[in-house]
Amino acid sequence: MVKTNNSLLLAVVGGLAFACSGNPDDAANTLPEWPAAPADASGPPSSPHDAFHPPASDAGDAGDGGPSLFPGAFRFECIHIHKLGELTAAGQQPFQAGVLNRLWSSDIRDHRLNILIGIDSLGADNNAQVFIGSGIGIDDATQCREPTTDGTHFAAPIQKGKTQYVADPANAATSCTADPPAGSTAFGTLDVTVPSTDAIYIYAQNQKGVTFNCTPDPDLPQAVPLRQVRAVVTVADGGGDVAGELTACLTKADILTLCSCIGDCPATDTSDLQTEGTCGGCPKGAAPLTAQLAGLRATQDCVDRTGGEAYELKATFFAHRLPGQPDVCGG
Repeated sequence: MVKTNNSLLLAVVGGLAFACSGNPDDAANTLPEWPAAPADASGPPSSPHDAFHPPASDAGDAGDGGPSLFPGAFRFECIHIHKLGELTAAGQQPFQAGVLNRLWSSDIRDHRLNILIGIDSLGADNNAQVFIGSGIGIDDATQCREPTTDGTHFAAPIQKGKTQYVADPANAATSCTADPPAGSTAFGTLDVTVPSTDAIYIYAQNQKGVTFNCTPDPDLPQAVPLRQVRAVVTVADGGGDVAGELTACLTKADILTLCSCIGDCPATDTSDLQTEGTCGGCPKGAAPLTAQLAGLRATQDCVDRTGGEAYELKATFFAHRLPGQPDVCGG
């Protein structure tokens, strides 16, 4: 039985959410497989895809006299919610924000939640080609891009030399980022606006391959959609990490289509599904997301921008550069 005070879990950005499988016609969904651990622990980890590209030793020139940092892909090592909908009548953040923040740290650490941001290239006009998506992998070296949630690629202008955020691992539990020290420098800061017609889908799964969010619609990703996504992202000198703030809208219409697990799916494997009820076809343990997010108060700006009841999510984050460029899983 779902307890409201433990409900949201990974349901919003970033493992934000959980997914599951199951189609209304009883045909099993085909889910990406979690890569197996290497037989020889001293050797490199196995990869879930055929081509994980390490960075080139001679990266060329970025057009500004320095070595090229791109393409580069980064995995979130921390995300911390500062706003989820509006304050309660008592003037407090809804309890779900705190639940999410406590759970995300372990899911990110255990590579069940892999939020990726990538910079494919930087043009002479200082517009970067960017993507945001979800990964699958047992560690940073085995990441591939989950195919049904593979994000769209879009342009984002960068102000070179601007430092707005720095990664702050020491304060990950409260902020994830910090104001840059006086005189600090960075490669630059991106102004990211995902096209309003596109959603960013946040996918998560455990080591049994059971996805944490579920929709009975076979045409939709088994993941939580975030809409009207915007971010300010500072790329550190040398390109080893990025840090910033993200805002997005979670709509009630999307929530109505989802069931989510609480903490982790107790299903034994991907075929261990519920056979009836609102979450029929979803992994055992999944419950309606509407119940888990009950009590959230709509944010007027998100209502205006999405055309329906919606809740603003605002979070800070930092992400570390992956050792290569993750391809689409199975590619």
